[in-house]
Amino acid sequence: MKAAVTEGKGDIKLVDVPVPETGPYQCLCKILACATCTGTDKKVIKSTIPWKVTYPGIVGHESVGTVLKRGKKARYIREGDIFLRPTAVYSGSKLGPYSSMLGGFAEYGLVTDVKALLEDNPGTEPGYAQFQMKIPEDVTITPADATMVITLKETAGYVADMNLSVNSSVLLLGTGSVAMSMSFFSKIYGAFPLIAAGRRDEPLDSMKKFGANFTVNTEKEALEKKVAEITGGKGIEYIIDTAGNADLFIRASRILGENGKIAPYATYDNPEKLQSVDKRFIMNARTGEVRTHRYLFDLVKLGIVDPGSFYSHRMPFSEITKGFEMIKNREAFKIVFEME
Repeated sequence: MKAAVTEGKGDIKLVDVPVPETGPYQCLCKILACATCTGTDKKVIKSTIPWKVTYPGIVGHESVGTVLKRGKKARYIREGDIFLRPTAVYSGSKLGPYSSMLGGFAEYGLVTDVKALLEDNPGTEPGYAQFQMKIPEDVTITPADATMVITLKETAGYVADMNLSVNSSVLLLGTGSVAMSMSFFSKIYGAFPLIAAGRRDEPLDSMKKFGANFTVNTEKEALEKKVAEITGGKGIEYIIDTAGNADLFIRASRILGENGKIAPYATYDNPEKLQSVDKRFIMNARTGEVRTHRYLFDLVKLGIVDPGSFYSHRMPFSEITKGFEMIKNREAFKIVFEME
């Protein structure tokens, strides 16, 4: 089968790898689609991710697949079930010479019957498998749109854990797909004013479609002055950083209002810089992807969330190298690659 691999030198390419073999609690899936995660994938490909990874490896984690066959002890998963996050190779193992960089960009992958595993082996840590969850049968959604639910679940849980409420003032750093999701759910929870800060006008304009009341182009405007004008000098209650720029994080922390908090959602090339910010002002919220699973699919079912609005392109898997060049050149902000 084909899988997308990187050696951490700014490259990504398709290679032939073995089809993964199922363990007793695992099920083989045909992966239908997998989306880019601009922050994590780009850092893995450039070898700037702030945790240890072993190259070369198979990239991707926003995958969707259909179950083809079950391991002998898998009893709560059925053939034909559609799952989020199938992986060609789990963390800590290899597929041929390739390690796991979450392994979603592949033609086939595995999911684990976590319920059966825990029933038979109490106390087992399911790890990544806990996020491999079935798409509810009463929800109609395309595989391409379903890939978006992964980020939407993470961001919905993150905003909920921050305890935003009606008229909480929020500043979002960044304008990518994660920032769009954060903006949407901040508004769902009642944020006002909701301010988006970025460096380019076009994506800032797009943020207005996801709830931003005001935008600040940090290349053209003084962030501190604009925020003071919008808030009447009160400062910001909550800052959510999706950009991953440590210098901007530090700068933004200075415009927090009384009892304000700044939440570092992004990953940073130089996280040690963040130590200069008083820890009392930093909020480490949780994503809660498991607990928001049904919630998100209910929002889709009710027509409140349109997952298709959170990605810019759909492309065949064979064009993954081209697709990542488009992201690098800012010709796309999020791409769903379809295996068929």
